[in-house]
Amino acid sequence: MHNPDRLKYINFSQLRSFYAVGRVLSFTKAAVWLNIGQPTVTTQVKTLEERFNVQLFDRSPNGLQLTDTGVALMALARQIFALEEHAHTLLNSTGSSYGGKLHIGTVGSYFVMDFLVDYSEKFPLIQVSVVSGNSGMLYERLLNYELDVAILGMKYDNHKLEQLCLGAHEVAIIVDKSHDWAAKSTISLEELDGQRMIFREEGSMTRRALEEKLEEQSVKPNVIMELSRDSVVEAVAAGLGAGIISMEEFSPDERLALIRIRSQPPMTNSYAACLRERRNISAIDVFMRLVEKRVLLNNSINLVD
Repeated sequence: MHNPDRLKYINFSQLRSFYAVGRVLSFTKAAVWLNIGQPTVTTQVKTLEERFNVQLFDRSPNGLQLTDTGVALMALARQIFALEEHAHTLLNSTGSSYGGKLHIGTVGSYFVMDFLVDYSEKFPLIQVSVVSGNSGMLYERLLNYELDVAILGMKYDNHKLEQLCLGAHEVAIIVDKSHDWAAKSTISLEELDGQRMIFREEGSMTRRALEEKLEEQSVKPNVIMELSRDSVVEAVAAGLGAGIISMEEFSPDERLALIRIRSQPPMTNSYAACLRERRNISAIDVFMRLVEKRVLLNNSINLVD
């Protein structure tokens, strides 16, 4: 007899196999990741589909793709296995000694390394991984539970996030040493009109800040490439054109010259962000408390100045 109060559950092993396949879109790679045989992974996913009479993957000669149902389940699975990892972190922690993992995404290593020195000294048992990217990509990964904390180049209008402002950062121009501007310390925004330029990719707040200023002044540079941060530096060094960079991210390079933009230069802001619902997870909380401490310190220095 059907009992409406009966506990509903999904076989965790089957869900884990689905999640692994969904991440890499390959039964073979998922089996390697899970350290089990491929037939086991295939059987578990098939059993999950049959039990609920759904199709989670489209299988074709070109490979696997998630179905609409698979995409929806994948979003839930990310949350479930993120929570599982942090349950492991909780059980791994003893007394005041925190253990586990912290996944950080950052728009630039500059913004996070000082925190990591302090963090690692205070919490040596927490394993930290860091990935870099633009704000748009990191924001999506944070919402998908793929990151615990993200250092972003803008504040997002999303009540799910807790966001702490780290400061404002000036956007500047870089050129190679043979460029006509190499001897200049500053240029006007108008001088960028018609100039060969290498922009950051879509989703970069450094790019957005400059584009807003260019649009205000009706300045139209000749954008010949759109590249990631490190690729912009290399393309500029090769003499392909002028590039854009946040001054805090610029490392002295004998191949390059840094040039500031006169009169109200473009500015970006950086923020440390985490999901509010996950702030109480120890590995996340201790990092955000370090950020709060730094923000309070900076504010007190500014008040003294």
